[in-house]
Amino acid sequence: MKIKTITNHLFIASILIASFASFAQGIPSSQWTSSERQFVDNARNLYKQQGISYSDEQASNAVAQMRSNLAAAPKGIPESEWSPQERQFIEQTKKQYESKGMAFTAEQGQITVKAMREQIAKITGTAMAFQSIASNPQGDTGGFVASQSSQNSSGNQSEEQIGRQIASWSHSDGPLKINSRRDGFDINGRPILDAEGKMFSYAFDVTSGAITYAVRTARGITIKTISAAPDSEPLVIATGAMGNSGWQLQTSTGKQLSGNTLSILSNGFLVGRTASAFRYQPGKGVKSIAVPDGYVITPLQRGNVGATGFVLLEKDAATGGNDPLSNIFSSMKAIGSIIGTNKKEDYALMDVASGKLYPLNIAADGKQQTLMSQCRQVNWAISECQRAQTVESVYGADGYKNNSHYYWLVNWVGTPTGPVAFTLEDGLAKLFITDLTTGKKSIAFDRSFGIADWGIEQAGDAKVTVKAKLAFEWKEIPDAVAFLQTAN
Repeated sequence: MKIKTITNHLFIASILIASFASFAQGIPSSQWTSSERQFVDNARNLYKQQGISYSDEQASNAVAQMRSNLAAAPKGIPESEWSPQERQFIEQTKKQYESKGMAFTAEQGQITVKAMREQIAKITGTAMAFQSIASNPQGDTGGFVASQSSQNSSGNQSEEQIGRQIASWSHSDGPLKINSRRDGFDINGRPILDAEGKMFSYAFDVTSGAITYAVRTARGITIKTISAAPDSEPLVIATGAMGNSGWQLQTSTGKQLSGNTLSILSNGFLVGRTASAFRYQPGKGVKSIAVPDGYVITPLQRGNVGATGFVLLEKDAATGGNDPLSNIFSSMKAIGSIIGTNKKEDYALMDVASGKLYPLNIAADGKQQTLMSQCRQVNWAISECQRAQTVESVYGADGYKNNSHYYWLVNWVGTPTGPVAFTLEDGLAKLFITDLTTGKKSIAFDRSFGIADWGIEQAGDAKVTVKAKLAFEWKEIPDAVAFLQTAN
């Protein structure tokens, strides 16, 4: 059955509106490197397959953007250091490129692996949707090495016993700074490793010093909690594995949990299903979270769920599902939200305690990428294609961030004054700061042509810095909470 790609044209238009204007001047073709020429050839080929022309201006802007990304990013990872999983991923990517008549260079592969590793290392409190990074044996650094035998799960502990153990832990005084390692993490420069297995996910709260992490073992995974205090030893709170039906977990108190996604929180973990979730806190037990009608829990939770009590939801069938007319209407609304004629609030942050929703003007259309093939152009606006493949992707085929994916647009953290959210809305044009206790919402950065990139960093004293890239220049607000309190 032939598929009319009006949706594809509208979606591409929405991305062009937000991204091309970020670069006032492109790079002339006479100044391109061989790799950049290959990049442009790949882009032209892809556009041609979709029945769309790729102008010289678009090409020069794209090369400028690629140079900007490469200038900001470190060099890639040599192929000799890739893990078997990373090699398999790159081989699959090469085959996908070749099937479209495009080349995938060795440099692209190295940069892709580097980007994957960096983002995996940064993820805290998110659903475990990525593979663990390559093993890298560490020497004796003088840090703490956890062992399973010290405080392992017996399967017959009570929540009261676990609660007393955690309450007896000493707490870290002063600022708390936690950094990622290739295996484990550092607490104020002190390495934390685990002899039982390789850590692949962890979450922490700088205000309380609570930390939870997960390690891969021969039997599956083990989840442990630990205090940031120097004399603290980890406590096993759950074990489990990922099977054909999803995650199957058992807490050290004998409680069974199952679901499609697993998020490590600073004080426990969250198991999610389509319309519900179950949060386990050691010493307190399991609490169910009902999702409002019309919403589902997003598989990826970038924010600190444990420290804030907020989860990210997406409207069910936000992009129209399998209905072509609904798809077109969804794309038109997405473009309208970019140019300011309407809102497309496909996402919302929900307070799990009260059920209160904070809608976000973010379109779900950006999370998906559609690959079209066997296309024939009917007229200037419509092409007919024999095949289409739509996939959700946090990264683009070039290994860089898919900046329109919800994962990169929403983040939230706990602060001494309460939870605060950071959201890039209105078609990437406005970066908001929201007090999730009072609901006060202020614009931190505003650029009608789109904010090219942004990020937050929470210091050891819990102060949050937010920065945004406006065209080629980075702007920064050193204390987001203070800014929010004084904003009108």
